[in-house]
Amino acid sequence: MSRLSRVCAHLALSFAIVFIAGCAINTRATGTFPADSQWSGRLALKVQSTPPQAFSADFELGGSPTAGLLAFYSPLGTTAARLQWAPGAATLVADGATRQFDSLEALVLQATGAELPVSALFDWLQGSATAAPGWTVDLSGLKQGRLSAVREAAELPRVELGIVLHR
Repeated sequence: MSRLSRVCAHLALSFAIVFIAGCAINTRATGTFPADSQWSGRLALKVQSTPPQAFSADFELGGSPTAGLLAFYSPLGTTAARLQWAPGAATLVADGATRQFDSLEALVLQATGAELPVSALFDWLQGSATAAPGWTVDLSGLKQGRLSAVREAAELPRVELGIVLHR
């Protein structure tokens, strides 16, 4: 390879690295909610539907079941999906499109493919084992930043939710 070819290859590689880094701009929300109402970490969701679905992503969650924001991030740190809700409004921004929903429950079902006990989830993250019909939660690892929950209902597909919180 000639010196000119090596220089061109090096410039092309440098350009590619800068371009990829530029695409990985961190778009995370900060400070929107009180510190005791904000969580971030990794979320994994498995739905035993036909066909089975699995989803795993970094996330940030803030607010309450009444008004809040949940963002999912790609491995490069870009926003993959953003769910936002307030009384009477729920919005999903993903894949370059914005969709409106009548309720947080409808929004979560569309975004994840499963009905999740959102109100109980906020309580679980704060250490309270609030009951949710059909769900079993394990908070024994919460001090180490781990939470898991399973829905086992005969008429609904099994759902496994795992959360690892960043410290």
